[in-house]
Order: sequence, then C-alpha cells, then structure tokens
Amino acid sequence: MKKEFFKQIIFERRYRWLRLLLLLAFYFVLIVWLDGNGRNSMRPAIDLYIFFMPIVLLYASVIAYWLIPSFLLKRKYFSFFLLYCCGTSISLLLIFLDTTFLYNPLHGIPAPHYSMVEIYRHIFSLASFLNMHIFTMLFIFLKLFKYWYLEHQQKLQVEKEKLNAELQLLKAQLHPHFLFNTLNNLYSLVYEKSDKAPKMLMRLSGLLSYVLYECKANEVLLSKEISIIKDYVALEKERYGERLDISFNFSGDIEDKMIAPMLFQPFIENAFKHGTSEQLGKAWMSIDLSVKGNQLYFKIINSCDNNPVAVPEKPGVGIENVKKRLGLLYPGNFKLQNGVEDDVYIVSLSLELKAPEIKEPSQLNIPVLKIV
Repeated sequence: MKKEFFKQIIFERRYRWLRLLLLLAFYFVLIVWLDGNGRNSMRPAIDLYIFFMPIVLLYASVIAYWLIPSFLLKRKYFSFFLLYCCGTSISLLLIFLDTTFLYNPLHGIPAPHYSMVEIYRHIFSLASFLNMHIFTMLFIFLKLFKYWYLEHQQKLQVEKEKLNAELQLLKAQLHPHFLFNTLNNLYSLVYEKSDKAPKMLMRLSGLLSYVLYECKANEVLLSKEISIIKDYVALEKERYGERLDISFNFSGDIEDKMIAPMLFQPFIENAFKHGTSEQLGKAWMSIDLSVKGNQLYFKIINSCDNNPVAVPEKPGVGIENVKKRLGLLYPGNFKLQNGVEDDVYIVSLSLELKAPEIKEPSQLNIPVLKIV
C-alpha cells in the first residue's frame, strides 16, 4: 500500500504540486544546512533561498519543460546546447543582479565597484553555477525519470496488447476444421431420421459455443477442456464408425486445474488428419492425460501407414501454432516431442501448470440449442 502511494506521488499528474513542494522543501533544508552551518543565525541562508529560488525555479522549469522535450529528446543537440548556454548565462546574470542590488543591501553589504573582468568572474563563478544547478539537476532528474517510467509502461502495454492480439490470432487458427464434414454427417443422419442426430447436434452446439465464447478467457477449467475433447472425438468417430478404435485415459487431480483453452485440439486434429483419414483399414488412437501436482502429462498415439506421404516430414500449421502458444503462455515450463515410431505417431507434452487463485468462473448467459 505504501509502495503504491509513493508511486502515485511520483508519477500521477494530480500530485505535481505536492512533488514540487517536497522538492522545494528539500532544497530549502539543503541551502540552510550548507550556508548556515557554523553560523549563529540562519537568517542569511533563509534570505538566500527566498531571493534566489524564483530565478532557479524558473531556470529549471524552462529546461525541464521546454528545452529537453523540444530539443534534447528530439535529437536537436546543437540547438539545445546553444539555448542551454543562453538560458544559463541569463540566469547567472539575474542572480548577480539580485545579489548586488537586493540581497547585499538588505544585509548591509555595500555595493562594491567591480571592473568588467570582476563582473564577468562573479557572474560565471563556479559557486553560482553549482548553487543554481543543485536544484535544477534534482528537478530534471525527477522529470526524466518520470518520462522514462511512463514511456517504459507504455511500451509494456503495447507489448501486452501485441501479445494478446497474437494469442487471439493463434487461438482463432485453432478453431475446428472439421465443421464441414460434421455437418455433412449430420445432414445424412437427419435425412435418415437416425436417433443419433439430436445427440450429435447437441455436441456440435456445445463445442461451437465453447470455441466462440468460453475460449475468450485466458484460462479454462481442465475438466471442461477434457469434456470438449470427448465431444470432439465423439463427433469425429461418427465419420469412421467401427473402423476406428479410440481409448481415453484421464487421471490425477484434474478438477480444479486451469489451462489455456484449445491447447490439445491441434494434436487431436493432426491425429485424425494425418493418421486415421489416411488409413484404409482398421485405425486406432489412444489419448492419455494425467496430472500430478502442477505437472501435466499429455500423450496421444495414433496408428499410421508406413508411408512418407501419409505422415508429413514437417509439422503442420496447427502444430506450429500450438508451439508458439506454449512458448508465449508457458515459457520454459513445457516439453513437447512428436514423431513417428514403429508405424505409430506419438505426441508427448509435459507442462507445468500455473497456480493462480482458483475461482469458479461465472456462468455465461449463452443460449444453447435445445432439441425438443
């Protein structure tokens, strides 16, 4: 809480006057301590602060709010240097005039008769330059630090938005590609007045609802993802009938775990596309998923013909997309292997799940197609 309040004081615009007052108070203490150290009275130091502070504040403001944004940050270095020298010279001259005609007479110091060389030395003395720039440097440092922080936060926000856009694009590419074939099968079942048609239509409706609405979340319940996998496989199995043998094995603590949506879908699609659909005879597929603590293990094995055409040498777009998603969502916390071994295609994924605070997601008010 204190850290957040401190950050607000430094960076929020509504606290700009408080920041200035704190900086002026700090500079006042510094001037009094430096000039009044060893004296019996602090009056000269206080007068020094009152007489010279307006000039120093004006000088620091011109540099911080005009010279730096308009010239230095825009890489106009020569113009910045010239204007800085002019501004510094004018400010030093004003301090000299203030000292000679206001500060010294107030403290009973007679006005000396300076030669032109002595005037030059007093105006551009190192002491005057340093006294003027102590506050100015602090003022500019806070201004530049604030500028750097806000620019850094803006870049982080842009990167975050870019990452979210990329994830949404990748997620969109993972939507089911089997819709056309499923609708054809559904049409055939409806035409034949098969009892399978209503159940198949409900599964398709639930799957599309999940893809279109629930997949907008960054994470979903693993148990829901498993349910969608079962519905997807059941719809695909309608295409192959008895020619396809599928086994499921889901074990471990899967009820309260969260995972990125549609993460396993490309592997299952790939198994159907390059495995089952390429085989003329009996085909089989095995899907295993287990959770131990925060470690998830997923493996899918499918039969395939010993044919270089049937199994592509390079992974498809779906596999590449899921690799990108894994790299973005679980950097350094996953291991993915895939390839052909003894006429079977194997995909093995081990993944360390995140451990956020588990909250039951609110139910979306989405109309679901009902069969009467």
